[in-house]
Amino acid sequence: MRSRHGVAAVLTAAALLAAACSNDPSVAAPADAGTPPPVGATGVAEATAAGRAVGDEGPEPVRIGVIMAAGGRLAPHDGPVLDALAYAARQVNSSGGLLGRPLELLFEDSDSELNTAYKAAQRLVDRGVNVFFASCDPYFNRPVREVAHDAGALVIVPCGPEPWPTVAAGRARVFSAGTPARAYGRALAEHAAEAGIGSVATLIEGDKPEAVEMCDSFDRRFTELGGSTGFTLRFDRFWIAAQSIVGTQATARALEPASRYPAVVLCASVGGRGTQMFELLRSAGVANEVLAPAALDGVAWRHGIFGLEPLTVITEASTFGDDPSAQVNAYFASIITGDLRRTPEDPDRSVDPRALAEVEDRVGWAVTGAEALWIFVRAVQRTASLDAAVLVADIERFQNVDLWMDSASFSPARHAVGGRALRVIRHDGGAGRLVELRIPTGS
Repeated sequence: MRSRHGVAAVLTAAALLAAACSNDPSVAAPADAGTPPPVGATGVAEATAAGRAVGDEGPEPVRIGVIMAAGGRLAPHDGPVLDALAYAARQVNSSGGLLGRPLELLFEDSDSELNTAYKAAQRLVDRGVNVFFASCDPYFNRPVREVAHDAGALVIVPCGPEPWPTVAAGRARVFSAGTPARAYGRALAEHAAEAGIGSVATLIEGDKPEAVEMCDSFDRRFTELGGSTGFTLRFDRFWIAAQSIVGTQATARALEPASRYPAVVLCASVGGRGTQMFELLRSAGVANEVLAPAALDGVAWRHGIFGLEPLTVITEASTFGDDPSAQVNAYFASIITGDLRRTPEDPDRSVDPRALAEVEDRVGWAVTGAEALWIFVRAVQRTASLDAAVLVADIERFQNVDLWMDSASFSPARHAVGGRALRVIRHDGGAGRLVELRIPTGS
């Protein structure tokens, strides 16, 4: 089994970005479009060449800067997001473009390096880009945000925590398409309370501010609803690594108190150590209910982990063909069938993607790549402008605006998505399925 979470998946995503830039919506992707390009072929030049295939004969493209990682520690995180973003871009181009102009994605590989991302952003500013899509990690996307701030450009981060200033007023033109950590925490608390769970143990990825904020939000909301938190354990990469040294018995003693509660809430960030902690929990014999955010979303990692179930995950989309959005189901079906790199068909077609759902390489949170693009698309459609200041002012007025797969809201005080219906996925009986939609209160 080969997972799209690997580096090869991100290299494939780089090819997707190039394919997404075709200025002729009628031109199909080449037959070998699913083949990952060589490592050296993931830069901006290839994407630009694809975008200029017929560029001299058509309208000037809308240039979009994409700075994400095709190598290094961010590659497994950026890859699925890139796939979804490129898929949505191809849909836009296939339906006539934006304001009658094709989208041209100018991709730069940050290779998970700060200086590389900084120089890439400078190059794209020089090329007239006024909107950037950057890696979700706030540490690694900071160089892009700084350059964009100086240039007055718009930045949309597909996922991750709500952006904070890197310089004075540096947050003013930065938005996140991801669900805020506090909204995840409230959703977990409200689901637990409605499920009749009165007390929980919490495991917190303590070196990830997003995970800490998530559990803090969970505790506050769960207490408001009459619940209580008993045993709490904080872990980080050092704690995880130490368990192979201290031995299985010591690990089991450390985690055993969690088994005394009806459920365990695992607060972790995507790209963190959540799945490793979950595996340790099960290996230590803690077999009770686990509630988790999108950090434990997906199907690739869960096979082979003894005692997986029961597990409830709250995430942005269901990968099992039962999502309420036909658009989402069509996207994940395109991964399963290998059609991801071909021009997408009508998402309302009659094919039932559940009959195809055997592939083990999908993550629901990746749809934020497409959602991020559609924040930009909707703002341009609403304003008929590409001016960053105009777009920012409009995005701050989004109230339940329909995006690629769901509706969302922003405000001048909140630059992360609010009002999104999260998917509650239940893993039990050897299968995963959608059990409910949940909009966290106060999100």
